[in-house]
Amino acid sequence: MYPLAVPSVTPSEKLKLLANIELFSGFSAKQLEAASRVARTKTLERRQELFHKGDEGGEVYVVASGKLKALTTSMDGDDVVFSILGPGEVFGEVALLGATPRTATVTAIEDCRLLAIDRRDFMSFLRADPEVAVKLLSVLAMRLKRVSELVEDTLFLNLPLRLAKKLLSLSRIYGERSDEGVRIDLKLSQEEWGDLVGTTRESINKQVRKWTDAGIVRVDDGYLIILKPVELEKLAGAVIY
Repeated sequence: MYPLAVPSVTPSEKLKLLANIELFSGFSAKQLEAASRVARTKTLERRQELFHKGDEGGEVYVVASGKLKALTTSMDGDDVVFSILGPGEVFGEVALLGATPRTATVTAIEDCRLLAIDRRDFMSFLRADPEVAVKLLSVLAMRLKRVSELVEDTLFLNLPLRLAKKLLSLSRIYGERSDEGVRIDLKLSQEEWGDLVGTTRESINKQVRKWTDAGIVRVDDGYLIILKPVELEKLAGAVIY
């Protein structure tokens, strides 16, 4: 059992969160109220697993606060991270729509608060408003695009290019600018950085040391700071900002 150290989501927070999610943006006030009532709160502490690949899926989730990672594990025990899930993102819908087991393991990177909507309630929203179903297709298409890019990058790009591309992508979403550079607001271990780009902790360590010596990045208490974004852009072969 994990101690409940993460505060739950209040009713007013539920309503505000759902209203700001693109998936439910066409909902009337009455529909949002109904969704808010059936959405129960779930809290996770850092490193706690929400569900495992192969588990039966009975709920769809909305991230209220915190960040999680969706990953799969090879027969050799190596993890590959498909995506990082942050506030406002919806996930877990694949198992619900297809009535299939979970396709990935989802674990909290930091303390998280989630909204969980039961399959029966979620399906009723889809039937009541076809626009929600159309928007859900966009969510699924974006997720498929992420997986496709991950496979292509792993097959065709060397580690420096893969890591540069991943850092620039994450800095767009989680970057905090300062006079020093861009701090990526994700506290990850070297092993987790390796999982994001399909390599080992040792390889990540070696590459980060090279970039640190060159003054391109700096690691501060588990957070990575991009000191020279332009240098990473040159490595990635495209201007991301």
